[in-house]
Order: sequence, then structure tokens, then C-alpha cells
Amino acid sequence: MSVAYDEAKRVVRAFRKPAFYEVATRCNLFCEGCYYFSDNFTPTKEVQDLAAWERFFAAEGERGVTMAYFVGAEPALEQDRLHAASQYFPHGNIGTNGTVRIDPAIPYRIGVSVWGVDAEVDVSLRGGRTFGKAIRNYAGDPRAIILYTLTRSNLGDTRKLAEICRDNDLPLTFNMYSPTQTYLRKLQEGEGNDRSFFRISNAESNLCWDDESLGEVRSMIPRLMEEYPETIVYSEAYNDWATRSGPLYDIDPETGVARDCHSRMVGQMRYFRADMEPGDEKCGTSDAVCSECRMYSGGWSSKFEPRDEDLRDAAAFSAWLGMIATLGRIFLIESPAPAPAFAVNRPDLASSAPRPTA
Repeated sequence: MSVAYDEAKRVVRAFRKPAFYEVATRCNLFCEGCYYFSDNFTPTKEVQDLAAWERFFAAEGERGVTMAYFVGAEPALEQDRLHAASQYFPHGNIGTNGTVRIDPAIPYRIGVSVWGVDAEVDVSLRGGRTFGKAIRNYAGDPRAIILYTLTRSNLGDTRKLAEICRDNDLPLTFNMYSPTQTYLRKLQEGEGNDRSFFRISNAESNLCWDDESLGEVRSMIPRLMEEYPETIVYSEAYNDWATRSGPLYDIDPETGVARDCHSRMVGQMRYFRADMEPGDEKCGTSDAVCSECRMYSGGWSSKFEPRDEDLRDAAAFSAWLGMIATLGRIFLIESPAPAPAFAVNRPDLASSAPRPTA
């Protein structure tokens, strides 16, 4: 127990001063129910000067940021900014759709988002075939972990994905799709489908969870963990919590905002937009509906401190320690000394598809 407790303290220390950095406002995909492009999306006037990004990240490093989350539409389209950051933060986590390989010199954890294995499922949920590219780009990459966003429509792909990850030396973990305010409004108002982020959903068939589908995930994940113990990085205790019925958080009845989610921009947490100005986002995914949110980022960050239920007995506390160890494996890698930053001139990135409009 003492070894597990020491490991938990080590993991939690890595996140003692986190910040989100939006490094890209364009993307090359059209994911159904997109987390980023919302109804009220207003393009940020991005800072283009690489030297300004270096100065900004240097100041953030001096401020003592220990964990940098690189987000946006698609951070892999702005790799010069990732290079600029890499010399200033001890830990980093990059969220990417996997279609563009991130330079091996960038020493941070890479969460490669996957939404489906079957070509039809992949295309329907993301607007294009992405799965094969993601596997080819990151097979055997020690920085990468496959982040499978579970939805009601892709649960049948999960076992096949675990097998493919095993065969390509890629760890696998899970996210649960969480609807945004934009997505729920379109469902509730019966809005017609479009050609971008609301192509296939309707009131009868959509990505939102119900008790039956939550139960399916709750029973499926432990079986897969037994079958692929060296591949799947997850926790049965966390899975039980994330698939429980009803809201996972204490919701303020007046604002609808979660009062106890640790992905909130309160305390030490900060969110900076691509103009380098601090944003007023409520959390790292500001359009998400708190009462429906099961997103892995908010869920795992809310486990940093044990709650009453985690302290009721030795077994519960041991389960909490196991969750923190798993959290570390998902979000952290042991980084070598950062390489010097340098400007990246990548015409292939500059010519990527323009940022889609919501």
C-alpha cells in the first residue's frame, strides 16, 4: 500500500499547476457532435509569430506550469508551436485525431482519438476515413495512447480495436462521448442534418447515453481488460463510476455547471486561446453539458483527491490508488530532456484543409 501511495503522490504532483493551450483553430475532420466547433464559435485571431509563442511559453514555464494540455481543433496542424512549448514544461499532453504524425522530437504524451474501426462507422462519425492513418502514424510510438471515444453506435468495434492495438504496440484507453450544448439543442429542436458536425444524428438515433447502453459499457470493459491486460490502460473502479446512471457531478441548479469537476477553470487551472489571451471557458471543453458529461479529461482530473466514497474502507482506498496509477499511465510519459525548439516549415501542414465552420 505504501508503494502505491507514493506513486499516487508522484502522479498528482505532476498536475499541481495545469494549463490548457489552444494552439490551433482549424481541423481537417468533421466529427459528429464536435467538442470544439459550437454554435457560438468565434474564430480567434491566432498569433502567427513563432518567436511570440516561444516568449509566451517561456513565461508560462516561469509561472511554474507543470502540465500543459495542447488542445484546439487539431494541434498536429501547428507543430512549430508544439516545438516552441517543448522546452518549457516538464509534462505535456497533446490531443490529436491521428491523421498527421507529430514530430518524434516533441516529448509529450499523445492521445490519439479514435471513433471507429469499421470504415462505415469511422466515416459516419468523423466525416472521413481516419482509423488506418492513425494506426500507421503511431504504431509503436512510446508517446502515443489510443483514446477510443465510445458512443452508442461504435461499441461493436471495441474488441477489434483492442486486438489491433495489441498487434501494433499501442496502449488503449477510453473516453465516453459527452454531448455539447450545440448538439443537444439540434436534437431537441429537430434540426435537419448538415454536411459538417450534425450529419447523421436525430432525436431517435444519436450518440447520447441511456441506462441500457451505460450498462453495456459497464459490463463490456472489464471483460476486455481481462482479455487484453497488456494493452488496455483503464480501471474497473473508474469504469463503474463513469457508467453510473444520472449526472456524475454536483450540478448547480441555477447555472447547470458542475461544482466539483476538476476540469473547471478555477484555482490553478488556466485556459489560453490561440491569441495567447486567457479564455473565459468554464472548463477544458466549454460547450459540454455538465449534467451529461462523462468525458475522460474531466472525469480523471476529478479523481485527484479522494472523495468520501474512496475512504470508506481499505478496499475503496486501494481502488482509488489504482485509479491514480492508471491516470498517470494515461496522461504521462517519462520525458527525456527537451530538445531545443526550432521553427518548423511544413508546407504539407500549411496546405491542410481549411478550418471548417460550425
